[in-house]
Amino acid sequence: MSALLHGFLVGLGFIIFLGPVFFYLLKNALEKGFWVGFFIALGIVIGDLVCIVICSLGAVPFFNNPDNQFWIGIIGSLILLGLGIKFLVKPDTKTKSAESPISQKISKRNYVSYFIQAFLINFVNPFVFVIWIGIIGYAETEYGYGKDMLAFFIAALLGIFSTDLLKAYFAHKIKKFLTQKFMRNLSRVFGVILIVFGVRVILYVFR
Repeated sequence: MSALLHGFLVGLGFIIFLGPVFFYLLKNALEKGFWVGFFIALGIVIGDLVCIVICSLGAVPFFNNPDNQFWIGIIGSLILLGLGIKFLVKPDTKTKSAESPISQKISKRNYVSYFIQAFLINFVNPFVFVIWIGIIGYAETEYGYGKDMLAFFIAALLGIFSTDLLKAYFAHKIKKFLTQKFMRNLSRVFGVILIVFGVRVILYVFR
């Protein structure tokens, strides 16, 4: 199997990981549309890219340091808890179709905000680093350092980005069949899920 195909299949395999960023993507793609989902997916894959680069440059000891793990976990848990509480207390189910031209212009600027939030949710999650450290070790064993390893990771990131775009696309397509009440309750469910993930990260760093 070529490194490109192998990496792409690994990236597609990420579809089974139901982490906090998955629910963040799904929630906002349902409510705000495909392009918000696109920028969230972009933030996710850039977060993964930064994780790969950092770990490949020899930063594994940094992330294996218990003190560093603690502060990364604390930051990550605060982000997850903050978003979870926001979704739970003040669910936002407005859709782009109901917006005025002025609010559409503001939303375009807010794409950057969605991108940054998705990046941070993914990047400060210590479990993401654990996964990528394992994949990097596997790729080094299979391909060593060189073009094949680079092709493997590029294809893996493309696989992740592709699956996230599909999630955003289909979430937006089914939105028209859902009532405002259902969307409001769904937002609260996603809020609870993010809070659970935030608590899980806190328990992980205090173990």
